[in-house]
Amino acid sequence: MTSTITLISALFDFDLSATSDESVMPANAVGHVAGSEAQWAATGLPSRKRNQRSWLTFWRDENSAEQFMERRTAHIPLLARATDVSVAVLQPFATHGEVNWMETPAAPLEFSLAQRPRITAPVFIITSAGFGKIGAGAIAFGQGTHKVRNAIRDQGGVRFEGQILADDLTIDGVTLSLWDNQSAVIYFAYKSDPHKTAMGVTDHEDVVRGSFTRCLVKSFDGVWQGKHFSI
Repeated sequence: MTSTITLISALFDFDLSATSDESVMPANAVGHVAGSEAQWAATGLPSRKRNQRSWLTFWRDENSAEQFMERRTAHIPLLARATDVSVAVLQPFATHGEVNWMETPAAPLEFSLAQRPRITAPVFIITSAGFGKIGAGAIAFGQGTHKVRNAIRDQGGVRFEGQILADDLTIDGVTLSLWDNQSAVIYFAYKSDPHKTAMGVTDHEDVVRGSFTRCLVKSFDGVWQGKHFSI
């Protein structure tokens, strides 16, 4: 059972190779997803952004997560070569859906949920999607993602946005975003385009699973679009 999630996202002034990151899932973690930033073309196909990499790790308790973050460079030596590093400690308070991040076959996320934060508090969103095949539905999903990512960068209520294209392509991809409050999330996701329209593609048979998790932000120190912020 997971109660805490850590995120590390790092920028580099050089392109990483497939062997640059020698880290592995920490021994006492519940689950772990590592990979490069995704770039989506207008055609709907993704590619890897080789100078940005993220590590999303799931923990049974907050203490284990905090200990890992204190020694993160020892666990991930590559971080010592990064130009910018964003770090977060998160606690899920709402979740729905299935993923294959932590086991195969896909399964619902098993979280010990935190108390829902006040409506004005910052909220971190983690979503995923899994595909049965790369057909018309998967391409439409990618085209929608391209539009959504372009739009999200102009949103006043978003502080950080990223994705993880996992090293293991059998693992579901991850989207990550930090918002000023839940109202900003709900308006962008459910009441405005392009995201409102893009969500319709998830009903296609190519998309075999998906999930969302909303998280309380215990701490976040990061850089996004050249600006540093801290919570």
